[in-house]
Amino acid sequence: MHKKNYKILNRFEAVFSIGALIHFASGILPVVLTQGASEGDGVDMASFNLSLISKISLLIYFCAFLLLVLRWKKVINVATEGKFIWLYVIFVFISFFWSEAPDKTFRYGIYGIGSTITGLYFATRYSLKEQLNILAWTSATIVILSIVFAIVLPQYGLMGSIHEGAFRGIFTHKNQFGMIIVLTAVIFFLKAIDGQPRSWIFWLLLGTSMTLTVLCRSTTSLANLLLMLILCIAYRVFRWRYEILVSTVLAVLIIGIGGLLFFFNFIGTDAFFEAIGKDPTLSSRTEIWSKVWEAIQLKPLIGYGSAAFWDGLTGPSKYVELAVRAKVAYAHNGFLDILLGTGFIGLSLFLISYLFTAIKSLFLLRTSNTVESFWPLLFLTYIILTNVSEGTLAALDNIFWLLYATVTFSLIAAQKNQYLDNDFELKKIQY
Repeated sequence: MHKKNYKILNRFEAVFSIGALIHFASGILPVVLTQGASEGDGVDMASFNLSLISKISLLIYFCAFLLLVLRWKKVINVATEGKFIWLYVIFVFISFFWSEAPDKTFRYGIYGIGSTITGLYFATRYSLKEQLNILAWTSATIVILSIVFAIVLPQYGLMGSIHEGAFRGIFTHKNQFGMIIVLTAVIFFLKAIDGQPRSWIFWLLLGTSMTLTVLCRSTTSLANLLLMLILCIAYRVFRWRYEILVSTVLAVLIIGIGGLLFFFNFIGTDAFFEAIGKDPTLSSRTEIWSKVWEAIQLKPLIGYGSAAFWDGLTGPSKYVELAVRAKVAYAHNGFLDILLGTGFIGLSLFLISYLFTAIKSLFLLRTSNTVESFWPLLFLTYIILTNVSEGTLAALDNIFWLLYATVTFSLIAAQKNQYLDNDFELKKIQY
């Protein structure tokens, strides 16, 4: 291929990658198509035609597949090593055979395969260093556009009704914005400490992300931001000492859980949640979790089929909605949603995939002295945090699954020394 054509292709791929990441983060298009509707304002989201979002997703999958074909030899070597992530995705897809809503499950299964293929493309096209650069550009675009939306188009950039004035930027809800903006803060922090010229820009962007986290009024996002910044420092300080690194993470968890138990036993749950500005049911989450767990026990092994449970009063979710006396779109816990969709078999397949990826990320952190080597473990930590009170893992058509697939295949590529411009080689770990 001619050198000029290479440059054009490289630029197209960079723009394509940034656009795809913003799309799968559910930025811009959903809030525009729903005309800035907010939770609690009485607008029925089902009344909006959102089919354009699905069509763009399919177009991205098709483009990613074509770009993979250009590098098929390297792609095959990496793709065939990711056995457990493929087993989980295939299990999600075939769950339409026993699904309560087979058409919906089949469609989401296609999205899951497409998102995983797109993640494979990112992993084999870009090294971790290049991925971090792409993510930084994407994050900066999200932050800038979110501020523009809030100032120029406040009916879109700010929430109304029960969350009046809460910052949501280019997203449909403040909690969704909070999850993404914390992720941008982690990315900006990594770029800021990289020691490259103009690092002050990333410190400025980090400060902006932290400010926006406060403005979105999400207590969960604030807590996750604090914990992730602590872990950024902890991973950096203790990366050479595995036992100290693990002990630090466990200490953070033990102190956090111990503090909660102290409040619960000696101060009381009501006083605790009043202190953090929440009701004792975590906005009814605990009630939802209780009813969801009862539903899981009815089909514990294989679930109701991916994306099939939540269907208002016409699906299996009817029991949960009647019990909590409110519309519920998901379990507000990613692990519970996986159990609802694919049961304990599906959850086990995901956890096995996650475990192998986490082990590889620890090896990378110990064997590389680059800033990008922190990214896989930090991201893997973050998706666990976000899925405690929100649900991003069960839906395979969002940025969190896309990045999880990217990280999984990137670590395999690093281990196999498949990068064109490779900065490190991971020790061989057999699946």
